[in-house]
Amino acid sequence: MPKQPSDMGVPTSKAHESDGDTADVSASVALSQANLAEAFRDLARGEQQAAALEAGLTNLENKLDALLASIEANSASFDAGRGGKPDTKYQEPETKK
Repeated sequence: MPKQPSDMGVPTSKAHESDGDTADVSASVALSQANLAEAFRDLARGEQQAAALEAGLTNLENKLDALLASIEANSASFDAGRGGKPDTKYQEPETKK
């Protein structure tokens, strides 16, 4: 009986693979698909978290804008009440001698 190429250490083509090798390849493909699906789920969760952070930062930015506008309005009304005079530095009162 002639020897098979695999019996002589010669690699065989995929056409000559056994059912066990095919099962290993199928399992590997299934594992790769499962890993890919998990990666997509992780990506979707990351995008949701990024959107939530962005919404929170937008809310914070709006509050800071409102606070700044309020401070500027109060500053303008304070300056108007002083006749629009610029701020002066504190000067110690003169002492009588």
